[in-house]
Amino acid sequence: MTRSRALLITFVLLCLPLGGGALTGRAQTADTGQIAIAAEDGNIYLFDLAADEAVPLTEDAVRGSKMYAWPTWANDGRLAFFGTSRVPDDRYQLGIFLQRAPGEVERLYSAADEFFTYASWAPADCPAGDCRDLALLYTAASGNLALRRVRVDGEVSIEELSEGGPHYWDWSPDGASMLWARFGTELSIYDADSNAIAQTFDDRLGFQRAVDWSPVDNRLLAAVRAPGRRNDLIIFDKDERLVLAEGFRGPVSFEWSPDGAQVAYLDEQRTTLTVADAQTGAPVATAPDDAFAFFWSPDSARLAYLTISQPGQDVLASLQSEPPRLQWVIYSPATGAATRLATFFPTRETIYYLQFFDQFARSHRLWSPDSRYLTYGEVLRDGRSVVSLLDTTSQDAPRTLMEGQIGVFSW
Repeated sequence: MTRSRALLITFVLLCLPLGGGALTGRAQTADTGQIAIAAEDGNIYLFDLAADEAVPLTEDAVRGSKMYAWPTWANDGRLAFFGTSRVPDDRYQLGIFLQRAPGEVERLYSAADEFFTYASWAPADCPAGDCRDLALLYTAASGNLALRRVRVDGEVSIEELSEGGPHYWDWSPDGASMLWARFGTELSIYDADSNAIAQTFDDRLGFQRAVDWSPVDNRLLAAVRAPGRRNDLIIFDKDERLVLAEGFRGPVSFEWSPDGAQVAYLDEQRTTLTVADAQTGAPVATAPDDAFAFFWSPDSARLAYLTISQPGQDVLASLQSEPPRLQWVIYSPATGAATRLATFFPTRETIYYLQFFDQFARSHRLWSPDSRYLTYGEVLRDGRSVVSLLDTTSQDAPRTLMEGQIGVFSW
């Protein structure tokens, strides 16, 4: 993370205000999907765009003592979310909850001495058959990061996989394996069926926050250490290596396009966003603005990225006067067209998301399935935290959906 980016996140956090059942259920629309919202009242809501209404998924949150957060969709419609409770007869710091189907919510697990960090569902059923794996990164009672697998079928089984940090991963498209990056050095493949490390690479990890398995095949994407304390961005294709970019002085963020044809990567030292051909490694396009986070549209045609709202504004200078506002830019690598849209001041949970956007982008989708809308959390001028909806095909102002910290589209 660059010094300017780190200062931006820290300053915004300091300036933010600290304020803050059963689903009757409508069928999910095929195009726009549903938005799971972590609301200001501490509950989880489902916002149905087709019906234009929010329905509570939970209703027992108590401000200041019990709340739910981080809704995490699976692509088969299941929804996990997480909670904390200080209620005297039901205390826990980490609760794991699941909506299996409309109208069915259950607590799968709770612990008094663990804390949520990140979670993602496998993109396909587990090798054992008609079941689905949820991977959860959490802070264990020991103080170490730990990785846990929650397997959901007719029953629920929970298994500890690994402990130690940093620890991050990405699922294979078939849900049978995970690409692990552990301890700041190790890159390996974990086999979910045998519950064992299947392969460890000789390459030493570079400066990154995530690794990335291709969404369509077995190619892998990671930054590896290069001479002179620099980083190279590499596609691993069995025994072959394709260098996309080399010589990064600082951290690099990267993401496959959903069709696997291109890779977008962000040189965080220079805040330069580049798109490269995933077969040849040749650069295809470079965004015209300094970028701090980016997200591929589901149709792989456009990128939404965030920049400072005033072009050319010096981030460090702005921090000394007033907190900078972020701005959405919609960018087409094919044409080079960049459309600047809404500006906003992010909520606390949105800032946490943006700090680790290169991992959250794969599991917590801000784009609607039809590649038209973006949802995000923002703080309004009156101090309220709300979840907004932005139509990327128009210059219309974003629409406020409801008070909340963050919204996540189903996919």
